[in-house]
Amino acid sequence: MPNYYTDNKDLAFIMDQVMDWNAILAMKETFGDAECPYADAEEAKATFLEMLRDPVGELAANRIAPRAEEIDDIGCKCENGQVIFPEALQRNLKDLCDAQLMGMTIPRRFGGLQFPETVYTAAIEVVSQADASLMNFFGLQGGIAETINEFATEELKEQYLPRMSTGEFTGAMALTEPDAGSDLAAVQTRAKGGEGITAQQDPVTGMWIISGAKRFITNGCGDVILVLARSEDPAKKGGGRGLSFFLVEKGPKVKVRRIEHKLGIHGSPTCEIYFDECPAYLIGSRGMGLARYTAWLMLAARLAIGAQAQGIAQAALEEAEKYAKEREQFGKPIRDFPQVAAMLADMRMRCEAARAVLYATSEIVDLHQGAEAKGLKDETRRYGRIAESLTPIAKYYTTEVANRICYDSLQIHGGNGFMQEYPIERLYRDVRITNIYEGTSQIQVNWAVSRLVRGDVDDVMDGLAKHVFADADLARLQGEILKAFESYKSVVAWLKDKEVAFRELVGPNVTDMFVDIYAAFLLLRHAEKWEYKRKVAARFIRQLGPRVAMNRDLALNAQFDTLAP
Repeated sequence: MPNYYTDNKDLAFIMDQVMDWNAILAMKETFGDAECPYADAEEAKATFLEMLRDPVGELAANRIAPRAEEIDDIGCKCENGQVIFPEALQRNLKDLCDAQLMGMTIPRRFGGLQFPETVYTAAIEVVSQADASLMNFFGLQGGIAETINEFATEELKEQYLPRMSTGEFTGAMALTEPDAGSDLAAVQTRAKGGEGITAQQDPVTGMWIISGAKRFITNGCGDVILVLARSEDPAKKGGGRGLSFFLVEKGPKVKVRRIEHKLGIHGSPTCEIYFDECPAYLIGSRGMGLARYTAWLMLAARLAIGAQAQGIAQAALEEAEKYAKEREQFGKPIRDFPQVAAMLADMRMRCEAARAVLYATSEIVDLHQGAEAKGLKDETRRYGRIAESLTPIAKYYTTEVANRICYDSLQIHGGNGFMQEYPIERLYRDVRITNIYEGTSQIQVNWAVSRLVRGDVDDVMDGLAKHVFADADLARLQGEILKAFESYKSVVAWLKDKEVAFRELVGPNVTDMFVDIYAAFLLLRHAEKWEYKRKVAARFIRQLGPRVAMNRDLALNAQFDTLAP
């Protein structure tokens, strides 16, 4: 039987050989404590990998994937304000609940598994390879629950997290509005208590009242909705300072107006919802909804979207390799033609480079969360700074790579790829949202480039650059990366005194330089542990110099040209 975890040799290698489980678990667990179910890091690691093998990998390959086409064809429907799921989607959700997978990162005291983010990232990738739309239930669940666990009162945690752990409750985050998409500081949904526009907590019920519309809400029909709303008088606190974060439970006051008819991810209902003076609980402190809580939730969501894109990329790669092997033209399989062979090699190379960046980022996120939980201030600051830099870069890189891989996979399929009979047609539609939602690629770049110029990941890169390779071939390849690294550093130094608008203009070039070099370093480290990775690293590094030189020259010669007639 196929298994989407064990069949993915690169993912299994990263989880078994690359991840520093000792470091992650030193932050996440206290071995010997009565509440810790593991004797040591090896037992914990074995538990994680077995869970990824079965049920995650087995379910994805043998139950979820075979249902994906049917779910895509039928889609979700909205009738009289109620969202109706395809029967196959309902079976998928039941399978995830029965396997106790909906609470992977929720603390054990609330019925969850309390697994590290890195394990969850791998599970999201595997599920997304089977059906990208299902990830928007499975992957969103963790981010919503973790936000509640991080910032809500103990009473709210006890009220909602156990039911989220079992999958009885699913989650959603309601941020976007018809006139406030990426510009969340413009949110107009109101939170108030009692009469008037002044926001006050109701002294009798302890509840707030939410009124307003939200649009493009993934799983907006979910049971637990985290809502960004304006709680302060805009005359006194305008923009982002007047926004707070709230928890709303689905009920008659939450109305689904419609679901969007979309290009892809048809198994994920994207809703327009209206809060008709519905009761809500405040999460955390007033006025910190955008700066603190939404920012925290978005980082978690972006890592999940990166894993979703990675799963789609893996599926598209495998479809291309299978088709190129079976399809014959001019008397031989099309994979034997030089251009197709090169496309397939580059697709696999890019897929593995993106995965290396994704899981290196996930490890940093685990270290940051663990350090914060243990009250380690210096480590919390350091890992937090790195995580805030790498997470948008990982989201940007994985989603852009996944779009390129799906494009190339469809091209290899030729006219057949344009037909619904082949899975690549669905994958091509599904992947397109990944570099749009939870922040477009342009927003990720703007977020990243300021941190790159500030030097927030300099210590990470310097550590990789100083690594000593005993193998002469790997040391030679490292020398090629170091040449590119010097070019990158010269561009960053040149940017330091440039205005913000110009930094954003050349941000894609600078970010591409960084992530190319970062991925090259990571692939080379992987090559120390797996002979096959030498070929991947060598191919990637051969292309690295020209790409970095191109982006350097584009940045140095950039101008504000609109070309408007």
